Amino acid sequence: MKISTSLIRAVIIIILLIIVISDFFYIKYLEKKMNNITILTSEEDSMLAVKVSSFKEPVVVFTADFIDKFYHYSSPFKDGMDFNELIKKYIRNRWSDHYGCVRGTRERKRIHEGIDLFVSENTPVYPLTNFGIVTEVSDNPHYLVQVQYKKPNGIIDSMKIEYGKTIRILYPEGIESIYTHLNEVFVELNQAVDRNTVVGLTGLTGNIRNSGKPSHLHLELRDSENRSFDPRNRLRFEQNSAANFIKHINIGEE
Repeated sequence: MKISTSLIRAVIIIILLIIVISDFFYIKYLEKKMNNITILTSEEDSMLAVKVSSFKEPVVVFTADFIDKFYHYSSPFKDGMDFNELIKKYIRNRWSDHYGCVRGTRERKRIHEGIDLFVSENTPVYPLTNFGIVTEVSDNPHYLVQVQYKKPNGIIDSMKIEYGKTIRILYPEGIESIYTHLNEVFVELNQAVDRNTVVGLTGLTGNIRNSGKPSHLHLELRDSENRSFDPRNRLRFEQNSAANFIKHINIGEE
């Protein structure tokens, strides 16, 4: 039995119409779903609540749950200690082991750009948050890092310091931790890591070998401009809650 050409055409047209109508209603369904999403952003000094449809370029959105989970910092040794406990247990000398202590000579005066946590050699080291990306890593025990120092006339210059085996990790908040003097590194550049990743082992590499100091973890925090800052200014704060903020604001209608 032969099927007429007109019948075939009619069937094809009907199928295409079904597809078009289905797509139309699916698009409307997606638009309705998208209208339920409000994004908090900023314009100059003001916070704005806008709908997804307002953005013409791709946008990455962090949920409150993401911020509360991945902005929370923990001990690099995964020992359950808060930062105050870490300082009390592992800092040996308040005048030399903290951030900002004077280093170098009169001709090349610089500051200690991290903190020194004195733990046993080959202690496992972990990322500070539940997610991070390795942005720098060196398995060279003589690895050099450029740091700033001040001349007697006040002019700022730079010099290289032997950090030894080093790992640098970027966290979702946009700050980075640097671990130095390691005996072993177990990660690669651009590798994603979490709180269960042993990134390295503490050790005695770099200029620590000539300092007379025992094994310790030199921990730095740096901002998006690669400027170091005192880890005590960030790691002591643990109770961030974006969810608590969101439930207290009235977003309203666009």
